[in-house]
Amino acid sequence: MMRRIIWGFCLAVLLLAAVGACAENRPVTAEEIRDSMAALRELALQERLLNDPAQPEAEAEDGYACQFEFGVLYTEEPRWDENAQVNVIAVGEADAVLFRGINVYWEVNDLMAAIPCENPTMDGNYTQALLYLEEPTENSFRYGLVQRDGQRISAMEYGAAEEGQLWKATFQISGDGIDSIRLSAPTEEDPAALKAALTALGGETGYRRVARSRDGESLTMFSEEDLVFGEINFLSTLPDQLMGNAEVMIMDNEDGTWLERVDGEGFEAVFSLDAPEGNARMQSFTILSPDLEGPRCVRIGDLFHEDYTRFRSGEGDMDAAGLKETLYGTWGTVPYGAAEYGDGQEMLLRYGTGTSAGINVELILRYEDTVLTEIILHTLDEDESDEN
Repeated sequence: MMRRIIWGFCLAVLLLAAVGACAENRPVTAEEIRDSMAALRELALQERLLNDPAQPEAEAEDGYACQFEFGVLYTEEPRWDENAQVNVIAVGEADAVLFRGINVYWEVNDLMAAIPCENPTMDGNYTQALLYLEEPTENSFRYGLVQRDGQRISAMEYGAAEEGQLWKATFQISGDGIDSIRLSAPTEEDPAALKAALTALGGETGYRRVARSRDGESLTMFSEEDLVFGEINFLSTLPDQLMGNAEVMIMDNEDGTWLERVDGEGFEAVFSLDAPEGNARMQSFTILSPDLEGPRCVRIGDLFHEDYTRFRSGEGDMDAAGLKETLYGTWGTVPYGAAEYGDGQEMLLRYGTGTSAGINVELILRYEDTVLTEIILHTLDEDESDEN
């Protein structure tokens, strides 16, 4: 019976959301947030309360927690009935559909498609980006905001201020998917101060979200452009240009050439030299720290599927053993992309490219239990192949 009630609620909200979204593709409104909160409140009145909000453990920063199958309603007083004032609703159940059909099955790209965005690349700073800020009237505004740690989005927040009251819908993100949804009624937060902060954020630029897609053929191949990342240009950076304090070791190859190894904070770089202090050319650059980003902002700690969807794929085949997949091109002949799955505990992504300087470079991403543990860029010898 309870499942039928939930699905009936979902269908009604979904149909209303679809009509609204088709009628006007607009920023999130206060009305949408209020209506979703009202619908969830009605659903809660039909469900069984799973806890006692009068118990000490129910008290939280947002109010008194009233737990239901689909989520938690936070009330002003430690009780639940039809007259209880609800401050915040946290939704974690996929069956609970909100405005525009949104639920916790959705991903970041789905939100970007359902809610208009003036900043699709999320151009901003390392921790935030403003998606949009509009003022439909003199005393109101609507906004979209991304909270992130580099490429790792933690939340997408949409708000609307009307008559000095600010309504918010916050989507907590984990691995590019919605983990939970938080709807909040107006609090004591100052809308004018928030608007000023959003306006300032809109002027920040320089850090963008890397394009990603489950349709690998819509993405570009690894290329010379990817060899420039952070403060590194693999083809031109010199040893004394590397960041921070580093240990340097020069080794004589006893054939008239030398190698210079630079061990820095979270990285290791190796250069070839024609003389002990001359004509340095980078041969490899290895990232070992989660604080540094590599090509396409890959970073130690990424999950395999997150990085896989940043590079082209879908043009090749799996080998007979099911352990090696050609993603595009021909293995060992640039340009190419390939994945090695090993025994499932260690996996590799490999991408090779040629350059205008005539140097071939390969990116190797090494994973243990699907977590990225090492990022390696290195030059390829002319006769180097997958057999090496």
